[in-house]
Amino acid sequence: MNTPLLILNQESPVPPYEQIHAQIRTLIASLQLLPGTLLPSVRQLARDLGVAPNTIVRAYNELEQGGWVVPVARRGVIVSEHPPAMASEERRQRLSQAVSEMLVATHQLGIPVDEVFAEIERQNDAKPTRR
Repeated sequence: MNTPLLILNQESPVPPYEQIHAQIRTLIASLQLLPGTLLPSVRQLARDLGVAPNTIVRAYNELEQGGWVVPVARRGVIVSEHPPAMASEERRQRLSQAVSEMLVATHQLGIPVDEVFAEIERQNDAKPTRR
């Protein structure tokens, strides 16, 4: 499996386990991690992110309690076949934040709006549909 790109902000007041939990949940909700996908082992992800294994265990446990992932004996943790949908208000807030961040980044790169829309359409067309 390609390890998903997770980034921890050490300056953030949000604890690392919450940052990991939120990012993995977003990757699942956006179909960047599909049902049945094996997540990195606790030790591997802890090593990659430079955190204690207990931090990853806590994030994975919260994802499991929320129905986002399922532990599988001798394999590890996989994305649930039927992950929950985000609440509509949370989805709206996350969308607003993501669009705002994207607009700042594209403005800094000097990318015209029509190119931004074209790239969104290209990536959207390439995504698998959710079952």
